[in-house]
Amino acid sequence: MKKQPNILVVVVDSARADHLPCYGYERETAPNISRIAREGCVFDSAISAAPFSPASYASIISNLHPHQHGVNGDTVRIWPDAWRRLPEKLKERGYETFCVSNNSFVSEETNGAKGFDTFVGPQEGWLLRWHSRLYGRVRKYLGESAARKFDRKSILALDKGESGRTMHTVKDLVESSGKPFFGFVILMDPHAMYNPKRLEFCGKNRHVREFLNRINGRQMFARLMANGEQLSPSQMQIANDLYDAEIKHADRWVGFLVDWLRSTNRLDDTVLMICADHGEGFGEQDVWGHGFSLSDFMTRVPLIVRYPKLWKAGTRSQALVPLHAIHDTCLDVSTISDGSPEDCPNSLVQATDSDWHGLEYAFSEFPVQTGTLKMFKNINPDFEPGRWGGDMAAVRSRDWRYVNYETGEPELFDLRNDPAEIVSVADRHPDVARELAARLDAHMHDKPYQIEGDGGSVNEKIDESVLERLRALGYID
Repeated sequence: MKKQPNILVVVVDSARADHLPCYGYERETAPNISRIAREGCVFDSAISAAPFSPASYASIISNLHPHQHGVNGDTVRIWPDAWRRLPEKLKERGYETFCVSNNSFVSEETNGAKGFDTFVGPQEGWLLRWHSRLYGRVRKYLGESAARKFDRKSILALDKGESGRTMHTVKDLVESSGKPFFGFVILMDPHAMYNPKRLEFCGKNRHVREFLNRINGRQMFARLMANGEQLSPSQMQIANDLYDAEIKHADRWVGFLVDWLRSTNRLDDTVLMICADHGEGFGEQDVWGHGFSLSDFMTRVPLIVRYPKLWKAGTRSQALVPLHAIHDTCLDVSTISDGSPEDCPNSLVQATDSDWHGLEYAFSEFPVQTGTLKMFKNINPDFEPGRWGGDMAAVRSRDWRYVNYETGEPELFDLRNDPAEIVSVADRHPDVARELAARLDAHMHDKPYQIEGDGGSVNEKIDESVLERLRALGYID
C-alpha cells in the first residue's frame, strides 16, 4: 500500500509557453517556475481544448471537450450539473478538495464550485466595487467617453485578484487540511488589462505613459480587434513588457508557495502541476488577447509537473498531450492500491517511460462568441466578423494543424516548415487535409453535449457583480 500524495494544480491564466524561460524565452520572467521545471518534467506540446477560459477550465475539471461538456456558447455560461467533476472523484478517494479562483468564469455564480470542500472565489473589495458602480452609472447616463475619465486603472487591475492574498489563502488551507489535499488555484496576473504599476521591463517614459493612458484599459484588445488596428513596434514592445511583468508577479507568488511547501517538508509529497488555460495573442493573425485562433500561440500552453517519486528532475517530454490530461494524471497518482489504477489513458505518468509518445492527435475548439462579436460591433459599427462569425475547430498532429471554419475555407499548416502558421497549404497537400478533416469530423460528433431545457444559463442569469467583473476584463459590453 502506498501513501497518497497531495495534488496541487496552479494555473497562471493567459501565460504563453514561449514567454517562459523554461520554454526558451530569453527574458527572466519566471525564475521560480524555471526552478520547478529543473526539478520536474516539462511538457513541450501540451494543447488546450479551447483558447478561452470557460471552456478550457471546464475541460480540465470534466475531462471532456467543449462540444461534450456544454460550456461552449456565449461568453458567460453556467457549468452543467450533469457531468462528474475531478474534485468529486478525488473526494471519493479520500482527498480534501479546495479551489482558490481569481477568474470569474470559475466561481460559485457559474456553478464552478461544485465538488470542492472549500471554494474561495474572486474577491471584490469595497474600492473596486465602488469604482465599478461609479463607472457603470456614468457610462449609462453620460456615455463611454465620459465614463473613461472616471476610470482608475490601478483600481481596475484589482479585478484580476491579488496573487499574494491568494497564495496566503492556499497556505492556510493546506495547513488546516488533515488529509491528502487536492488544490486548484487560478492566478490572473498576465490577463489584460495590465497593472500600470508593474513597469520593471519598460520603465516609465512618455511612450509608456501614452500606452497606459490610451491603450491599456477596459476592452483594450477588443478595441484593437474591432477597429482592425495594429500597434506600432514601440507599442508592441511596451505591451510585451507589461505582459512579462505580470507573469513575473505571478511567478513571485508561485515561488512563495513552493518555498513554504519545501520548508514544511510538504513539497516532495505533493504532485505539483503548473500550467496556463490558454495563450495570448499580440497581433498574430490579427488576434489580440485570447480566443479567435486555434494556432500554437493560443493553444500550446506551458505544463510542468514536479513529483520526484515519479518524474525525474530535469526531464522533458515531446509527447503531444491535451491540457486536460491533468484530470487523468490526478486520478492516476491518487490511487492507493499497488495494483493497476483506474484507466487513465491520458495520464502524464506515462511520460516516465521514454518510449511513450503521447497522442497522435490533439483537438481544440472555439464556438462562435456572439456576445463578444456584438461588443465588437458596438465599438465599431462597421466591424465584419468574417470567419470569426461561426464555430472553429482544429486537429493538431506533431507535424500538421488542420482548422475548420463554419464561415470560411479550411486551412492546413505545415508545422515543421511554417511554425508560425502563416501560409495554408491545404491545396498542396489535399490527402493530408482530407485525412485530418475526417479525424476532426469524427471528434466533433463524439458524444456531443445534449442541451436540456434552455441549455443552461447565459449572461442574463448571472449575478450582476460577476458581469461587472467581466466587463472590467473586457469580455462583455
